[in-house]
Amino acid sequence: MPKLSFISNYYNYPDKVEEQIKYWESLPESFLSEVEFILVDDGSEQRMDFRPTHLNLRVFRITTAIAWNQAGARNLGACNASGQWSLFSDIDQRFYLQPMQKLLERLDYLDQMFMYYPKTKNITDLDGSPQIFHVNTILINTQKFREMGLYDEDFAGHYGYEDLYLGKVWERHGGRRAILHDMEYLEDLRFRTKALDRDLTRNHMLAEQKIAAGVRNAPGILRFDWEAVSLQPSRAAASRDPEHCEL
Repeated sequence: MPKLSFISNYYNYPDKVEEQIKYWESLPESFLSEVEFILVDDGSEQRMDFRPTHLNLRVFRITTAIAWNQAGARNLGACNASGQWSLFSDIDQRFYLQPMQKLLERLDYLDQMFMYYPKTKNITDLDGSPQIFHVNTILINTQKFREMGLYDEDFAGHYGYEDLYLGKVWERHGGRRAILHDMEYLEDLRFRTKALDRDLTRNHMLAEQKIAAGVRNAPGILRFDWEAVSLQPSRAAASRDPEHCEL
């Protein structure tokens, strides 16, 4: 079992995905032996062709057309993760090797009831003000996340707030949150998908309604069709049933 599942979802721009894969492939085997990588294609307009790799990499593709299904994409990654801990990060963020190696050494000593936000370089808020972490980049115990959290897929279809509301759900179940600010673990590459509707109005109202109603998980996860993507042209894709989550 790997210590860490690194989970990232993406939409379009296969060149950026390939850049990440090449970076991961350049890392030492001593690090790669303790990490698995999970990529989730959130319904990109064109299917990306993946080449064989020595990485412990699995790829899943959502085939139902849902705008801004980041909540569902990350749930899909969590349900298929086999690492003791999971690190969720956007595709435009790259982790630094040395801090991540140190983090691997510390995982056994971290509190499983905490959701951690790793300090990240080049992060700004929506208004351009500098931040030290991204609310959508989290380190979390995988099993606890399945039991206590998972993203609320009611936010899918519109932009924003699934990450902010997740923290409320986590705390509602007795979890706590903290910033890993001892060093910078990742760097934001400042790449942003263009021509997408980023209106926050609908999800802002939904979050306020849910908080007023008592902060509970929405019923049902993985409300879409998806498939495993084979990294070998001759190999059949795996079953569509998630490995660790009950629907």
